[in-house]
Amino acid sequence: MPVANLHILTGHPRENLKQWIRETSSALSDILAAPKDRLEVWVTEIDPDLWGISGDPASEVLAHTPRREAEMPFIKMILMEGRTVEQFRQIIVQLNEITARLMDVDPERIRIHIEHTHPDRWGIGGIPASIRRAAELAARNSNGA
Repeated sequence: MPVANLHILTGHPRENLKQWIRETSSALSDILAAPKDRLEVWVTEIDPDLWGISGDPASEVLAHTPRREAEMPFIKMILMEGRTVEQFRQIIVQLNEITARLMDVDPERIRIHIEHTHPDRWGIGGIPASIRRAAELAARNSNGA
């Protein structure tokens, strides 16, 4: 069920963006012990005219500031309740490293937001996850995952 939306300015090499998806998916799968077929990771590229940096459109800021120093990638994730603080910390560390390396951006500029949602507030095929995956979640919790 974990989902991650990776927001970035347009203009990065397509292969880097695809690798960003691969490495983010692998990190989430490893940290959360979640099967990859349950993960959704996508990139949203934003037009620099439509992304504000310090009150100005990024296109104007990038005219005088190196992209590495100006761009602020934003990662927004939604995870089902039950994850540990340690898992959150690992996600933040690993996704920050992956993003900085692949997007060639200052690690201090990266922002990551993780939302927790209750299984009653997450629908899968029109059915709350609390109902649809009750047995699966119970089995995972009993295994300490």
